[in-house]
Amino acid sequence: MTADVWKHFTKGVVQDDGSYDAVCNYCGVVYTMGNQKGTGSLRHHYTKGCKNRPNKRSKPDKLQQMLQTGPAAGENKFAVWSFDQAICRKNLAIMVIVHEYPFNIVTHYYFRVFLKSLQPQFKLISRNTLRSDCISLYEQERKSLYEEFGKLECKVSFSSDLWTNHLGDRGFMALTAHYIDDSWRIRKMIVNFTPLPSPHTEKNIVEALYSMLVMWNLDKRVFSLVLYNASSNDACIRELLNGQLKEDLSVDGSVFHQRCGCHILNLVVQDGLSVLHDEIKKVRETMKYLRHSQAKMERFQLAASQVKVPNKKPAWDVPTRWNSTYLMLELALQLRPAIQRYATLDKHYTLKPDDREWQAVQTLMDSLKIFYTATLKFSGTKYPTLNLYFSEFCEVYVSIKNMESSPYSFIVLMGSKMFAKWERYWTCGNTLLAIACVLDPRCKLTVVEYYFKLIYPTNYEWYMSNLNACINALFKEYLEAYSTSLQSQVDSSSRTQSHRNQTSGASSSDTISNIRAGLKSFMAEKQTTEPVKSKLEQYLSEPLDKTALEAQFDILAWWKLKVPKFPVLSGLARDILAVPASTVASESTFSTSGRTLSPVRNSLNDESIEALICTQDWLRVKVTENGEEIGSPLWASAEVTSDDTICGS
Repeated sequence: MTADVWKHFTKGVVQDDGSYDAVCNYCGVVYTMGNQKGTGSLRHHYTKGCKNRPNKRSKPDKLQQMLQTGPAAGENKFAVWSFDQAICRKNLAIMVIVHEYPFNIVTHYYFRVFLKSLQPQFKLISRNTLRSDCISLYEQERKSLYEEFGKLECKVSFSSDLWTNHLGDRGFMALTAHYIDDSWRIRKMIVNFTPLPSPHTEKNIVEALYSMLVMWNLDKRVFSLVLYNASSNDACIRELLNGQLKEDLSVDGSVFHQRCGCHILNLVVQDGLSVLHDEIKKVRETMKYLRHSQAKMERFQLAASQVKVPNKKPAWDVPTRWNSTYLMLELALQLRPAIQRYATLDKHYTLKPDDREWQAVQTLMDSLKIFYTATLKFSGTKYPTLNLYFSEFCEVYVSIKNMESSPYSFIVLMGSKMFAKWERYWTCGNTLLAIACVLDPRCKLTVVEYYFKLIYPTNYEWYMSNLNACINALFKEYLEAYSTSLQSQVDSSSRTQSHRNQTSGASSSDTISNIRAGLKSFMAEKQTTEPVKSKLEQYLSEPLDKTALEAQFDILAWWKLKVPKFPVLSGLARDILAVPASTVASESTFSTSGRTLSPVRNSLNDESIEALICTQDWLRVKVTENGEEIGSPLWASAEVTSDDTICGS
């Protein structure tokens, strides 16, 4: 018998007849052994009979050592691991949510085989149980986010969009919260994805929007709302300003409504692109023609190799998104030699643009470069974008005006069409953009005044006066709120100290505490009676920060360091810089081809859709904050046209 078995027993005194007792060290069972008896009974007890033996192999929660790899070389270490059914089920739910796998994946035969091969102890669950696990995870994450909102010391801005499924028979409203947390990191969270029944009137939209804000207890802390340009959205803003949110908005709601910058650019450029409709259509049809069959693609690849053009596949645009058209034209110009060579290999190809049309496309691309750059900046989610909005839009204005002096007649016509659209939207709500620019230490009032002189050369003083009045009103409002908060803290401290004095009697230390509390109260009162523009004027009078001119300037880190110096102004900057420049970042969360619900999600009920979409966004934020890559969801690789079209953001 092996030594491991004998360690399990204690051998008693040997009797005269040669027999002895073997006592189990863990359960106390006694076996009488003798010269004629083997040790098989002891071995059986050791392997199967003893219920108290530690590290028994049949036990499901056996501890096991595993090698953990650290982020740096040489950081490998051994760690103890034990199987946990609950953790495995939670990770399975996370995988299904983030990558958009269907619930019935747990019924797939080889998926079950795969799980069993990884961990035989894992108990497979049904699709209904998996759905319940996903809903439960949504409730946990939602509770955590609700508590985070309750602890925030800032206001929250929102962006909203209307969505449909791929069939167009179900409508949804998406609400995304934008804020800068207490660590001064910009955050974007999809808080609701609620079904919105037809008709999508302003009354139905306002009711749905306000109920979402109340649900999260944020209806008293709204700073701004970003919407794409539509008449129904304008009516919603008027309804909210005159209704539920009227008493709680900053400066009477004058900075509440912000229009989507990317949508404005899309409308402006689309009007301009109509001038070259025929040329763009010819390029688009060429791209589709080349991808029409495998034979055409093979012939095109042959042509590309002959003229030494990079092996890129032709792709066409989504016409409703101008930057998608821009990417298509950019690709077409790169493939121009191959397309011209292909025309000599295929006698049926009759869509070939001539040299004049290629030159027109090249000139168009040169004119639209600045629009494309602005769109990319406005679509960012990992950095503040509103402070970039004003200067970028002003540069767009200058570019449009320069089109009027172009030697190309079609560019002149484009400029006139684009300017009419630009002027219509620029006059609406540009105050908040200018304030955000002022709160950028690289710009302040200097940059705003420069661009106002370019845009309004005859009456720029009037616009500067309005801007100064709005900034001062905002600062005064935040200063009063800050003083009230400081006074309440002093009063609370005084009440606590007074209670201590009553219960234990006053002492010298108590007297000193009362004096210090009085000093805080005096300072708060003094701060309230001082000129409300003192800190604001101090910030504006300081020269532009030279260190802020670096290419990788972090404006949030700059303001975080300035909190002790500008406690009120930094709070204002925190709320304003959290406002997004567009709603495009919300759109890209759901689909690469527009505000459309994927087919995988469309088959679910409303509760499941909201739980999956919101939880997916919250979980993705956690992963990306750690610098990890998640990968595309299931539907992104399954769309029929995803490899053929260029989908701009």
